[in-house]
Amino acid sequence: MKAKLHHARRTAPARAALCLALALFAAATGAAPAARFSRVVIDAGHGGHDKGAATGLTYEKHLALDVARRLELYLEEQGIRTTLTRERDVFIPLPRRARMANDARGAIFVSIHFNSAANTGAEGIETFYNRRNPSSLILAHMVQSASIYKTRAESRGVKHANFHVLAENTRPAILVECAFLTNRGDRYRALSPAYRQKMAEAIAMGIIQFRREG
Repeated sequence: MKAKLHHARRTAPARAALCLALALFAAATGAAPAARFSRVVIDAGHGGHDKGAATGLTYEKHLALDVARRLELYLEEQGIRTTLTRERDVFIPLPRRARMANDARGAIFVSIHFNSAANTGAEGIETFYNRRNPSSLILAHMVQSASIYKTRAESRGVKHANFHVLAENTRPAILVECAFLTNRGDRYRALSPAYRQKMAEAIAMGIIQFRREG
């Protein structure tokens, strides 16, 4: 019990600092305010015949779905409604994924992925957004910051991208690359249920902060 209390005292200031940093970022950048929302559309990347990044028998599609389900559960425990673009190992066309968010009233869109690169030294977490919805940048920074805080992984930053699920999305939308399966250390972490839980909680932290800012 003493150890738990000590841990709580030690992490509380860090959490407060994270929230303050996220709030200051929004003010300093002059970006659009966070959007109000009532639902999170959670997109587990790839699926079915589309394995995504693959190393041996480790497939991105399985890891992405696992994090998506963990995120769904965590958000619903916080009273936030969710929709999964896929609930099992099936392929969903990219236009349909974006349309699910566009058709959902008061929604934001979060796509979960795991990365790969020809350079096996590439590692860490990165979050992508598209300029179509100005609030996406705020959401991306909040999720990226929370992910690095929670996992202590290497930060590869927030980047603009024209991925279909972002470019064709009218809602605040981001795509999170949780780790590089082509990097030995990142792959080891990605295969850990504890790491995937941390990623789900970190993404949720960013989403919840985004909601508060709205």
